[in-house]
Amino acid sequence: MYRACLDTCVLVPSSQRDFLLQLAAEGAFAPIWGTGILFELDYVLERLDRKADAGGEREHLLSEMRRAFPGATIEAPKDGQYSYDVADPNDLHVVHAAILGSADALVSRDRRAGFATSKSLADADIEVLSPEDFAAHAVAAHPRLALRAVDVIATRNRRWPQSPMAVLEQLRDAHGMVEVYEIIAPLARGDIR
Repeated sequence: MYRACLDTCVLVPSSQRDFLLQLAAEGAFAPIWGTGILFELDYVLERLDRKADAGGEREHLLSEMRRAFPGATIEAPKDGQYSYDVADPNDLHVVHAAILGSADALVSRDRRAGFATSKSLADADIEVLSPEDFAAHAVAAHPRLALRAVDVIATRNRRWPQSPMAVLEQLRDAHGMVEVYEIIAPLARGDIR
């Protein structure tokens, strides 16, 4: 199965994270992340929780990620000693997680890190993709699984249910997932059977 290392910046926007993780739950790909990525995610979500005065949600999220994807966590602490060729030494743990986890792709929006020009990632045959490009590839390969993922997300919140089209519009408008929208929208509308 295709393995993708999801960087912290990909996991922070909740609707993008929900879509990618639901795609993985449906079997479109196997997600991986390092312990350092989870540490960063917890830190960033804690800061956002304080701003939104939300409580307990990040602990629940991290627990659910571990439960749903038991083999996804790679031992790659943020403060580990690594020697990879990236521009930002704060992102060495991300490269380590991708390489140690035998990832096919590193999904990140972090241009500062220098992932795209890393010889270490290239030598390990790990493609660096933006979240929208990665999602487009996964959806093109598994359109029915992607539709099911959108349907699950649309009905997950019982207090504020959304239509599948509303979920797709949010992915398109908030996260630039135009290709995802173009592939799944005809299926969601029933234009294609």
